[in-house]
Amino acid sequence: MIRIIRSVLAGILAGAVMFSAALLIPSGTSQLYFPDAAGADSYYCHDTFESGTDSWEGRGGASVSTGSAAYAGSKALTVTGRGSSWHGAQKALDSSVFKAGEEYSFSAAVSGSGNMMLSLQYKDSANETKYGHIANGESSGEYIQLANPSYQLPEGSDYILYIETESGSADFTVDEVIIAAAGTQIEGQKPVKIIPGDIDFDEAVTAFDLVLARKGVIDGLTDAALKAGDVNADGEMTVADLVQISEFLLGKINDFEKVVIEQPTTVPPSTVDYMASIKDQITANVPASVLQNPEGKVEHITYFSKKANHDKGANVWLPPGYDESQKYPVFYVNHGYGGDESSMVNGMGVREIATNLIKSGDAVPMIIVFTDQYTDPNHPKQTGNGQADVPGYDNFVEDLPDSLMPYIESHYPVKTGRENTAIAGFSMGGRESLYIGMKCCDKIGYIGGGAPAPGIFPTKDQFMDHPGVMSKEEIRIDPPYSPYLLIIAGGTSDNMVNDYPKQYSDLFTQHGTENIYLSVPGGGHDSSTVIPLMYNFIRFIFKAA
Repeated sequence: MIRIIRSVLAGILAGAVMFSAALLIPSGTSQLYFPDAAGADSYYCHDTFESGTDSWEGRGGASVSTGSAAYAGSKALTVTGRGSSWHGAQKALDSSVFKAGEEYSFSAAVSGSGNMMLSLQYKDSANETKYGHIANGESSGEYIQLANPSYQLPEGSDYILYIETESGSADFTVDEVIIAAAGTQIEGQKPVKIIPGDIDFDEAVTAFDLVLARKGVIDGLTDAALKAGDVNADGEMTVADLVQISEFLLGKINDFEKVVIEQPTTVPPSTVDYMASIKDQITANVPASVLQNPEGKVEHITYFSKKANHDKGANVWLPPGYDESQKYPVFYVNHGYGGDESSMVNGMGVREIATNLIKSGDAVPMIIVFTDQYTDPNHPKQTGNGQADVPGYDNFVEDLPDSLMPYIESHYPVKTGRENTAIAGFSMGGRESLYIGMKCCDKIGYIGGGAPAPGIFPTKDQFMDHPGVMSKEEIRIDPPYSPYLLIIAGGTSDNMVNDYPKQYSDLFTQHGTENIYLSVPGGGHDSSTVIPLMYNFIRFIFKAA
């Protein structure tokens, strides 16, 4: 019987395209036989750690050494001194052996605590660091096997194989790391069990299978994955299969039909595909023509905030040619510290950019809501004490979906759904846009941060100690709610937030959440950084789905 998972699992591996089968290796298993001779059963790599670290080294702040508690033989690689979940052990793969686009069978025996992950770091064609996930599995101190019989190295170079954990920083051990020809069943693995819809072979139909189904429609699948993904049994991986898997996860159907469904003419692009398709068009140079003559109508509204327990205000911009009989996507704009719903209406280029891009056909007609973020039941206005006011800003994560969005949806002709909802802001508003984008990812699909302030994760800057609202490990947005567009802008001359915008971008990347970082030469903590962010953001929102 298929085990159906119809909700996103908290803390599950971010942005993963996994074909893994993480298998428990029985305790007390005798030493396995691993042939090293050349031939059909030979391995490209077989690290036993019997005579040293086999070129493995510490990753991040971790250290590696050889010790006892081996899975096979007498020694294993011990990983200690980890300060974060991504700290672990790593090994550079020989470029003369391991080639881009080729498939290999990977296996490693690991013993630790929690979700253990076998991952890959590499450089893409633009020399940017990227990450992939090969296999994962839960360990409670016993050895488990992380195995993937057919993992394709992505296009790129400088491949580094590494082992990390999803969370925590406890020590762990590694033994018997093997890389072999694709399809090699390394001892300890069980034969792949083909279940319709279970493309990653974890014996469950989940959101990750939908991600792989989309990839399979565009790029194709290996033989075993194709058999699992071809749920209508017509011999091909098509949009018809993608539709059935999606409906199965949503509960619209309880089993897969062995019939061919009429296929859409186009395949909706994945979030990764969409961001990749526009990345070369992102620019810090904003045409002067889009910063002139704002049009449209601004209406001030008052709504009751459940979180603040009092009325709050907002400004609503209606685009040129607004027709209340039509429905529009909605874009929420957040101000910086000390501002209110009027702060971003003028001087930041939002209305000007939206006016001119909509009129030229380069942006989708939209309604823009300028928010008042400060949400505090004890203080209707900000105190002026930054440290004391921060929680009031963070409370907007509840006020927006619980009070402001319902008001806008009931008083204006806006389209609903994450594909029709965007949020972006400046400074503290940029920080809150990223935070809300992560916490409300089921409601918001487009996210932007212009010079976002620190404080989402615990840190200290020149102004204050930030306790944080999330850990660094939580800076991620997992499938199926990966953002259609996530763009962060930082100015090279911004001495207010310094490199925190880039830190946010790097954390998203590290945890598998695709994003675009826009470095603005000479940009400060002002409109010089915000305007390029808004220009690019408004051009590309509401176009992916």
